[in-house]
Amino acid sequence: MWCESGEIKTPQGFDNMKKAFPGFYSPTEDELRRAWKDENTLFVFDTNTLLNLYGYAKQTRDDFFSILEVIKERIWIPYHVGLEYQRRRLNVVKNEKAVFKDIDGLLGQIEKIFDNEFPKLGLGQRFPKLHENTTKLEEGIKKSLSNYRRSVKHWDDIQPCVRGHDEIRDKLNSFFENQIGPPPSNQEEIDQIAIEGALRYQNKTPPGYEDKDKDKELDSSAYEYAGISYERKYGDLIIWKQLLEKVSEDDDIKAVIFVTDDAKEDWWYIIDSRGKKTIGPRAELREEIAKKAGVEIFNIYNTSGFLEAGEELLEVNVKDESITDADRSFNASRYANYYQDIGGLFKIHNSTDIINSDLYKNTELFKNQELLDSINYSQKLSELLQTPSWLTEMQKYQIMFDKFGLSPEVTKNLESQSYFAEVLKQLRKKSQDKDDDLEPV
Repeated sequence: MWCESGEIKTPQGFDNMKKAFPGFYSPTEDELRRAWKDENTLFVFDTNTLLNLYGYAKQTRDDFFSILEVIKERIWIPYHVGLEYQRRRLNVVKNEKAVFKDIDGLLGQIEKIFDNEFPKLGLGQRFPKLHENTTKLEEGIKKSLSNYRRSVKHWDDIQPCVRGHDEIRDKLNSFFENQIGPPPSNQEEIDQIAIEGALRYQNKTPPGYEDKDKDKELDSSAYEYAGISYERKYGDLIIWKQLLEKVSEDDDIKAVIFVTDDAKEDWWYIIDSRGKKTIGPRAELREEIAKKAGVEIFNIYNTSGFLEAGEELLEVNVKDESITDADRSFNASRYANYYQDIGGLFKIHNSTDIINSDLYKNTELFKNQELLDSINYSQKLSELLQTPSWLTEMQKYQIMFDKFGLSPEVTKNLESQSYFAEVLKQLRKKSQDKDDDLEPV
């Protein structure tokens, strides 16, 4: 370029690749170790991290709070995280509480077998001795059910309810006192984020673009609080913008640890290498926070990773089962995202509308024409989602799901259907051709 003297001035270059492209470089173990102990490192928590506490075992929550106790002077949440937590908290509490009602229903089904089904067999007249043994079996099972119900009641009583005292919220209130970001100054601030978000989502610039269809999935795509209107699909971007504003105002913050249980690729760099592997934060996020706020280290953890790192780097006593508990929840969220998309189809009853819908076109399961020709999706998938064990079953079939976008629960339930046998056989053959190490379903 030209300078005032008329001479050509060469633009200043970079010393090395890492400085030129910081987003593509993960911090080293030593850098992370120092960051976790540095008093100027900021630990930021996403909404789902706080809400997931309601679904963990008490030990897992206690271990999480033990780490927060060590870093309590360095934790912070954006205003929008707090708002989303307050808005969604009661629904999460309700859903967790509903588990106990489901358990009672399942136990009732067991009792009905003896009350309704065995009498139909007429064992008393036909096989008196067998009837006697059946009666003893019934007495033993009902005694076990009674003992189990007492155990269920214990856990039901200590689980927060929508009208009861919420000790989890009390703990969060205590930890994040004076450590919550400011609200938007006016509607224009949020509107500008939405305008920018529309372009970012079109270009798949993280975070949040995976939520672009939220306004299609739910009846309410927007809401208002304290005089400000928000579009749900821009929630992650609002959180990100508020985080950028926080760290750009504090020159001392050179490292940010972000904790989220959002498993989508608009936060994480995910690559398919013999199954999907999560590498770390998206390079665009690291580059943006470095450029706009001067942050040198930006790393993302899910809750299980946060617990592991807290144990290793801060020497906090964390139980192995707590890490497993949090990891199970994170893995489940990967599949929950998938089922959310499919859920939108259940409101469509006409098969032609299903085939023409955006959800159909963008959902991997429906890209397999053989499966499309063989099933009534809106009815069959709705039935499968009622299966209590669907999360467990999905984990068993994770490899098939990762390779082909084929729901493991659908795979298991449909495998017994004769008209799917050949389809699944072909899928396995294709998987073996692509990857000899792929485990059989």
